[in-house]
Amino acid sequence: MSSQEALLAHLRETDHLHAAARLLQWDQETGMPSAGEAARADALSTLARIAHERSTSPVLKELLEKASSDASTPDEVRQCELVRRDFERAEAVPARLVEELVRTTSIAQQEWARARGNRDFAAFLPHLEKIVRLKREEGSCLAPKDGTPYDGLLSDYERGMRTADWDVLFGELERELPDLVRAIVDRQREANARVDACSALKGPFQASSQMDACRRLAVSIGFDFGAGRLDLSAHPFSETIHVGDHRITTRLDADDLSGCLFSSLHEAGHALYEQGLPLELFGTPLGSYCSMSVHESQSRLWENFVGRSQAFWDIEYRNLQKAFPTMGYVSEDIWTSLVRRVQPTLIRTESDEATYNLHVLVRYQLERAMILGDLDPAGLPDAWNEAYEKLLGVRPAHDGEGCLQDVHWSGGMFGYFPTYTLGNLLAAQLYAAADRAGATSERSTLLAWLREHIHTQAHRFETPDLIERATGEKPSSRHFLAHLKSRYLA
Repeated sequence: MSSQEALLAHLRETDHLHAAARLLQWDQETGMPSAGEAARADALSTLARIAHERSTSPVLKELLEKASSDASTPDEVRQCELVRRDFERAEAVPARLVEELVRTTSIAQQEWARARGNRDFAAFLPHLEKIVRLKREEGSCLAPKDGTPYDGLLSDYERGMRTADWDVLFGELERELPDLVRAIVDRQREANARVDACSALKGPFQASSQMDACRRLAVSIGFDFGAGRLDLSAHPFSETIHVGDHRITTRLDADDLSGCLFSSLHEAGHALYEQGLPLELFGTPLGSYCSMSVHESQSRLWENFVGRSQAFWDIEYRNLQKAFPTMGYVSEDIWTSLVRRVQPTLIRTESDEATYNLHVLVRYQLERAMILGDLDPAGLPDAWNEAYEKLLGVRPAHDGEGCLQDVHWSGGMFGYFPTYTLGNLLAAQLYAAADRAGATSERSTLLAWLREHIHTQAHRFETPDLIERATGEKPSSRHFLAHLKSRYLA
């Protein structure tokens, strides 16, 4: 066995532990009995500790040194570079903290789901306080020498971007989007009145028919159900267990058909990326996705640039009417007006593509403040409500539609939210490049273009280089803003 093969064998055995944890986490969110919560948290924390021990072991260090000295191809050099980076990251965080974070977030996610349903922030607060304390400690372990704990957490999701970089990005959007949203809302007043008057859009929609429709749309964009499945969860997510097992979830609302359809397109977009990664590299850093921003670009591209296009519903709307008889009373124009409706609302996952980044901005500002100690978690509901009123002009009636709506903080994912916004911008840039290449007329040709330029590239490049190679320019917001103006104001 060569030094490279020995290194990859060790990495893949470690990934088997992560695969087991991923399956347990998926089960936890989709069907685990509540009586199993404490034992499941223990099991997950044990797996995390063992995986951490392997990721910092002298054996791995020795394998890495041998493989690095023998590396002769660009892929071998890059693989060793990424393994070294992961090794140093794992070494920086104590095993005790890794284990405690996993146990804490495992329990907290179940408590969050109950608190959200009961609109009871007080029940979730002790868990949030503990997570913030632990994540602040983890961020301090990962922070660059002249950076903050929040910079350290951000680096887990988009390497190389610090708070100052995100401030510039969000600052530009905060200057542009409010006026743009107001102009679109004004333009849509007549169409929105027709949507509001259409009683057939208000359901009820049968749960089994909704799930069938979600599966059909996922297949229509290329999702392989021979290597995946769709289930229900409190918050939609996508999880790859291992090669050939890519799982997505959605949630249903008897009175709202669009929510499950677009969350399924979104999560299927994530899964398409995973299904397109090089099989021969699976279980290694090189064989993983580039970054969470790139991952989000794939989900947002299929959800918004494809799923909200007129061409998409020119094909799919007849299928929707067959599945839901009452939709026979709804014209395609009314339906597309609904799915393209721009309106400041309370729920991020159900928001339109124009206001979405404002939802993310609220979360970015608040999670940064909590990690840096500028906002006590107990003050989160009031701070959230004030931010929404100031930025979007709406105010939650209760915490279930306010600060309890997202799963991310209960799962310890501080630093994740900003990647949604960069992913939005990259989706526009990638779609524009695919369009210039003549690859957007068919879903299959678009998927093939993404496979070639994004999916099969795996983690050979960092985000700016990958995007420049695919589109011919560095990441930029101009294509996103141009898209909004073209779709909604032209």
